[in-house]
Amino acid sequence: MFGHEKLVVYKKSMEFVALRRELLACISRRVIACDHFERASESILLNIAHASSAWSPKERIVYLGHANGSALECAACLDIFVAKTLLAIGDVHEGKSKLREIVNMLIAMKKDSSNRICEACSTEYSTKHDKFFSHEGLEVYQTALLFTEWVENNIGSSSCSSDLLAKLDKSSTGIVLNIAEGNGRFSKTDQIRFLRISHKATIQSASLVDLAVVDSLSDVKTQDGKNMLRQIAAMLISLSKKVSS
Repeated sequence: MFGHEKLVVYKKSMEFVALRRELLACISRRVIACDHFERASESILLNIAHASSAWSPKERIVYLGHANGSALECAACLDIFVAKTLLAIGDVHEGKSKLREIVNMLIAMKKDSSNRICEACSTEYSTKHDKFFSHEGLEVYQTALLFTEWVENNIGSSSCSSDLLAKLDKSSTGIVLNIAEGNGRFSKTDQIRFLRISHKATIQSASLVDLAVVDSLSDVKTQDGKNMLRQIAAMLISLSKKVSS
């Protein structure tokens, strides 16, 4: 066996990949988050394997950070499926529970990365208000999810072109996923980079909402959506400054 195949965290990740297939099979239509969900779940496995075979502690931490970020991206994808009413909250509970176990082990492994990759039990990954993950408690994350829901209920039901709807699905999803993945990365540089990507997706979403008004034959009410995007942009800038300092 390869070294990574003996790791419990790798086996747990394999279980999650199997569950991923079941969840995607229950989704009635394809959205951009489905593609992210598939890639991110595979990324967890690949980066754990790379971390296990890496020689230097610095390199191991980088790979573990990639795996952890991908785990949180998967969790954010599940939140998006719920926000878009493609899955119910009960449907995603098992998946988020498995991801929580994976994140716990990855953080424990990162703290002991001066040695070769090994595992230890850890309960140090704490969250507030019984959240699965710490990013779920961020106001900017909750607002981004609300915007995703707003797009689904308002723009998605309009007569906009399918191309514009796909672009708005991609940009609004990007806001949510980059907040989550950035929160999972272990270096401040990576965290700031993902927050900036999320901010860029926010600005793009604002422009696409404006285009939806022009493109749609119906009267799309955009004020609530634009207000959420302004709040998200301001919070992302503030959060980025906080991380960098």
